[in-house]
Amino acid sequence: MGIEFLYDTSKLHPYDLNGILTIENKLCGIINSHPPERKAMPYDVIELVARNDRTFRVYVKDDDLNVINVAGATGFLTVKKTTDDAAVMFSKSTAIPAQGTIGSPDQGELLFYIVPADTANLDIRQYVFDVRVTLASGKTYTVLNGVINLVKNLS
Repeated sequence: MGIEFLYDTSKLHPYDLNGILTIENKLCGIINSHPPERKAMPYDVIELVARNDRTFRVYVKDDDLNVINVAGATGFLTVKKTTDDAAVMFSKSTAIPAQGTIGSPDQGELLFYIVPADTANLDIRQYVFDVRVTLASGKTYTVLNGVINLVKNLS
């Protein structure tokens, strides 16, 4: 009699290590030309456990989902309480190695590293975020926005 599996491990994404080491979000940001009255970028809801390490992986693509080469680009992640709030709770830049990096430029990959100190003094609540990219050409695009639900660590 063979062993039964509750799930097929061959179907798991190779970067998902849920509950083992870290959870990595894979997000797709879009550089597009939608008119201002339309939602011009992807919107995502992320759950983040306070005082935990986390890597956000963002893939930058155009309207047709063609990959944008981010060689020479700089990515920025900004987190605030509300969209109208002037104060930034924390931010990350791919130009600072401890905060983030360009992963595979030809795949449009930006990596942002969230560390426990980023959320240690934040209230357990919902925050807003956006991801911007400044390409080597100097053009800047907001490619992704959404909310982060900061949840309490159970231990």
